[in-house]
Amino acid sequence: MDALRFSRRAAVALAGGLLLAAGLMGCARTTVSHLDSRPAVTAAPASLAMQYFRFEFTGKPSDAGYVVRGRAMPVPDDLPPWCDRLEELTLAAYLRDPSGTVLSTAEKRYPGMNLGDGAAVPFEFTLSPEGDAPGNYGISFGYKAVFGSKAARSAVSPGGPPPAGAVFFAGEGAVRMQ
Repeated sequence: MDALRFSRRAAVALAGGLLLAAGLMGCARTTVSHLDSRPAVTAAPASLAMQYFRFEFTGKPSDAGYVVRGRAMPVPDDLPPWCDRLEELTLAAYLRDPSGTVLSTAEKRYPGMNLGDGAAVPFEFTLSPEGDAPGNYGISFGYKAVFGSKAARSAVSPGGPPPAGAVFFAGEGAVRMQ
């Protein structure tokens, strides 16, 4: 009898906990209010500088939402002096409202590359807001990058991962708010 009473209490507590967790998850939102933005529709190329990347892009409406095309360029002057290679890169584009709430996100991974004059990563993102309402939308960008050293990589294994202690991670992006 006591075991039955305990299992009922446990079931009620578990159900209550699941409802609370579901309620809290429903209140979460993704924001980029801490990141700079530019208008989603740009007739002339726009530029947006971040700490370790500069984005040059154009944006235009399309049947699928908004298409953002451009290139991301590393800012090597702000990196540690031994960084001469981009090992891994993920770029993100965010369609946002004026308060910074993210309405749509697109993300792409890119292969590594050597850094130097003219180093740039071309990109194209399609961002589709929920619903059909026109809005005063903006574009923000994010990135997750692992920078490294060609010399350190060659000393260990040219085809393998970068050696421990010889990488610099940098990232900026959206955050979840409760």
